[in-house]
Amino acid sequence: MSQASGHEPIDFEVHQEEDVVSSAAVLRVAVTSVVIGAIGVFFGGVILAAATGTLRPSFAGPGGPKPVGRTLSEIEQTPVRDTRTGLDLRDAQERELRRWGWVDRRAGVATIPIERAIDVLVAEQNGGHPSE
Repeated sequence: MSQASGHEPIDFEVHQEEDVVSSAAVLRVAVTSVVIGAIGVFFGGVILAAATGTLRPSFAGPGGPKPVGRTLSEIEQTPVRDTRTGLDLRDAQERELRRWGWVDRRAGVATIPIERAIDVLVAEQNGGHPSE
């Protein structure tokens, strides 16, 4: 500040508070965390090896890794996208979404292709009737 303004410069005393937690305590917590994480990774690997028989997938030619087929209570546990069963299931579901038929004829409940159902709902929301 300049002397011309008529104010004297203010002199502040700077005081740094002591750390509440010592560096040694922080280091102990960090090392403990790393050790716990390493133990978790180790036991995860042990469980994976026990469940699948290996830690790495086996490569079966140009197709890449072979999926590990496992069953649990008669249900296949392999990813659907990688198995013949999964592909067959997807095809059956797509056929079901495209079919016409009665769910309960006496109650007047029918199934229609999903695209047609969407068209009907859009037409109803727009106040019109679906095209035939």
